[in-house]
Amino acid sequence: MRAISQFAAVFTLFAASGVAADRSSAAGPALPNFVLRTQADRPVRFYDDLIKGKTVVISFMFTSCKAICPMTSANLLKVQKALGDHVGRDVFFYSLSLNPKADSPAVLNKYAKAIGAGRGWTFLTGKSEDLESLRRTLGLFDPDPKVDADKTQHGALIVYGNDAIGRWSVIPALGDPERIATAVRRVMPTGVRTQAQAAPR
Repeated sequence: MRAISQFAAVFTLFAASGVAADRSSAAGPALPNFVLRTQADRPVRFYDDLIKGKTVVISFMFTSCKAICPMTSANLLKVQKALGDHVGRDVFFYSLSLNPKADSPAVLNKYAKAIGAGRGWTFLTGKSEDLESLRRTLGLFDPDPKVDADKTQHGALIVYGNDAIGRWSVIPALGDPERIATAVRRVMPTGVRTQAQAAPR
């Protein structure tokens, strides 16, 4: 797996600045293989089962959030619609809880149904320390400890990438959904990307 040090710097810069742009690199993150649980209460290993060889969209949320999380989820629903049948086949959505003590699989399952999350979108919980480590590994943290302690701040960005080719990027979660979908298509495998661009939307 690949080094993420440059990504931590880039992601942190974007989180702090709020600049509405995405960045890409051929060097992807070295991701931990923590055991998490899905909203169906199924154990999965983060890297081996969810990321390895796949194109993914990763966000952080918690079900009791009343600030940015509901807006992020609503926007991701639009992104999911824009990507159509490719979600669950060529690209996978993962939303990781920032409050795993409260967000049990049953709670996440209820939330996923309530917002209308479709096929290919998995909600995940697990040990607090593991999810915190994943958040930091993905670079979604603020250098100011006081700001970073505010869980509502961490839903402002989504990470997306293609592990098979080691291409990863970050983009504001509340950006234009068509723009986000287009950015995700750019990291999909060439053949799939061509089909996605040609499909009517």
